[in-house]
Amino acid sequence: MPGCFLIDIEGVLVRDKRYTPVDGAVVWLNGLADQGVRWCLVSNNTTHSPADLVADLQRAGFDVAPERLIGALSTGVDWLRQQGHHRLGWLGASELHPWLESQGLEPVDPSSLDCDAVVLGAASTLTVDDLDRALGWIRRGADLLCLHRNRFWLDGKGSLRLGPGAWAAALETAAPEVRTVTAGKPEPAVYEQALEYLGALPSEALFISDDPFTDLVGARRLGLATVLVLSGKYPDRDILTSLPDDQQPDLVLARADQLRRDLLP
Repeated sequence: MPGCFLIDIEGVLVRDKRYTPVDGAVVWLNGLADQGVRWCLVSNNTTHSPADLVADLQRAGFDVAPERLIGALSTGVDWLRQQGHHRLGWLGASELHPWLESQGLEPVDPSSLDCDAVVLGAASTLTVDDLDRALGWIRRGADLLCLHRNRFWLDGKGSLRLGPGAWAAALETAAPEVRTVTAGKPEPAVYEQALEYLGALPSEALFISDDPFTDLVGARRLGLATVLVLSGKYPDRDILTSLPDDQQPDLVLARADQLRRDLLP
């Protein structure tokens, strides 16, 4: 079995944004280093700042240092800086405004006529009015940064919420001329950043997630082995009938702590 693990958070370590650990996950993650496994977390989380996310995981019992977190937020900020984009039409969690400002970015007032980029994150309060406003910004020349393409997510009550991938698809349909960039999974940059942190080749690494459509498809494209766990979004392996044969995970388990070296080919 590969000796480097790239690990999703929600649905693998914790159930949802209530951050209740999945059964067995705390002992499993905290014991990986003793088994000689190098690991990091690769998250599409866009509702918490990186520091707050690490703090929530630590409170839940996970021994996680900040440098082990690779995420869509940091990848997205890197891209915005590279493009010289500072004024954001932010369609994400309002709680992240202070963090964005600390990164030298400015979420514009909703009444603003333009911005450098519309940025889509996960937000339970997003409305059609917000999308209409974003469409205007895009038609006036703003780029569209989708922090990740997740179809849906589970909020702090465990309820289903449309994800940035669904909202981005709506805007792309309305404005097919838009320049869209995806920062997180399934695009390569966030995986490559994680592999660089681990000092690993794709053939030496394993991706563990509850999302076969976004996380694991992106990992397979780069040559990583993949494990689907049924402790999150999809509790039934029948969901895999929606995927072609070449996108099937290498292994399906109920929970991450069931992973053993003799299970993978």
